[in-house]
Amino acid sequence: MMSKGKRIVEVLADENPDAILYDGMDDALIGIYRGDLARQDMQDSAIAIYSYIKFIELYIEEGMSEEEAVECFDFNVAGGYIGIYQPIVIDDTGV
Repeated sequence: MMSKGKRIVEVLADENPDAILYDGMDDALIGIYRGDLARQDMQDSAIAIYSYIKFIELYIEEGMSEEEAVECFDFNVAGGYIGIYQPIVIDDTGV
């Protein structure tokens, strides 16, 4: 059976081949946003949605401490702009 992340990658490839995905983070994918993000150039484009918690868990599985994982996420993911089809990361910490 195909994982949820792999299914999301396939759907995005079909619906919006320009959608940006984070390398090695398919297991953190939780869904697809379809719609207008208040940007004329993105109207009705499918964009990847990731889980913050799963992102951190994957970094920890790679050998980082929790503090290192959060710092890596803050610097490399949250702190950057990578294009108009940049993924959304949901803060699912419950805070």
